[in-house]
Amino acid sequence: TVGLVVLLSGCASMIRGTDQPMTFQSTPPGAKVELSNGLTCSTTPCTLTLARKDGVVVTFSKEGCRPAMVTVTPRVGAAFMYAGIVDYDSGAAFDLEPNPVAVVLDCGAG
Repeated sequence: TVGLVVLLSGCASMIRGTDQPMTFQSTPPGAKVELSNGLTCSTTPCTLTLARKDGVVVTFSKEGCRPAMVTVTPRVGAAFMYAGIVDYDSGAAFDLEPNPVAVVLDCGAG
């Protein structure tokens, strides 16, 4: 059993990797995306690659619209719920949610 755990301990890192592509969308499109970890997209829709183990707060902003914030959270991937402690340190056992990150901006007069 110990040998199996040792063999599987790096499996998720090799198969899934420790990073995850995230898509950011807004209605209307063309919003700037700023993440609490310092990454940015100049206009939506866009895609960034994030570390699976790190949550972030995402702020969408567009001239004439109210800013919107979404929290992205790492959650244990369904495939790993019953697999035991495998790749938690590397983050490979996690999925960032929600993905895609989508908002409807309030651009009305107000």
